[in-house]
Amino acid sequence: MKRSILILIIYLLINRCHATGLLKPHGGRAAAMGRTSVCEQGLWALSNNPAGLAGLQGWQCGLYYENQWMLKETAHKSGGLARAFDGVGCFGLTVTQFGWSGQSENLLGLAYARSFGPYLAVGLRADCWWLHLGEGYPDRLAPCFMLGAQSQVTEKLMLGATLFNPLNTRWKTLNEDALPVVMRIGCAYRFTEDFVGQCEVEKDSQAQGVSIGGGFEYTLFDRFQLRAGAQHNPNVISFGAGYTIGSLHVDVAAQMHQMLGTSIQIGLTFVRP
Repeated sequence: MKRSILILIIYLLINRCHATGLLKPHGGRAAAMGRTSVCEQGLWALSNNPAGLAGLQGWQCGLYYENQWMLKETAHKSGGLARAFDGVGCFGLTVTQFGWSGQSENLLGLAYARSFGPYLAVGLRADCWWLHLGEGYPDRLAPCFMLGAQSQVTEKLMLGATLFNPLNTRWKTLNEDALPVVMRIGCAYRFTEDFVGQCEVEKDSQAQGVSIGGGFEYTLFDRFQLRAGAQHNPNVISFGAGYTIGSLHVDVAAQMHQMLGTSIQIGLTFVRP
């Protein structure tokens, strides 16, 4: 119990008490690759870059859970559903929670993505953000959006970018007077058919400096991938794996922080063409 309280206090001091818990990239693949996510495609593009939904075929659904620093009070839980329609684009719905019953951040997002030719995909996610503070404090609601774009510049190189922005900037949280504006930009490069590297830069309007991450994925055989990565600000190293069993894809990851310890992530995605 004492360990949990100490780690939670350190976590709050490092991250400051502004509402950014839900803005961390979701999905076991992104977690294992240094939190690089702007070039993410498939279901978890719902949370990471909605433009990545544009290439989805059929429909996908999934669940994601992160036991951050091995504490239930800082756990992330997310569910998503996405469906592609020929000639129209892809629609998606995501529900995410960060925290526990005493204090939690909750997000409901509706996304749409479409390709505009071979070199550009654009996606937009409209969100309702709900902050539950407990202890007699009133709950807070805020409308937000995430805009994303991806470009397959060459057969091997992809660029991606996202912008998250709150629509009412005076929404008051614990000790901040606004939700943050968060911008990410990054790239993915396929060195060989089996080896992909990614890097990314993030700027949070409520954080000092920038966060930089990088990682790689190696396909060991047809249905099995190995991944590793690192992130600066905060300083974290990560690794993980992915495996496909029929229509189910499983991603697991672990991250190690020099002060706070280990976080475990798992994502389950069901794909139906």
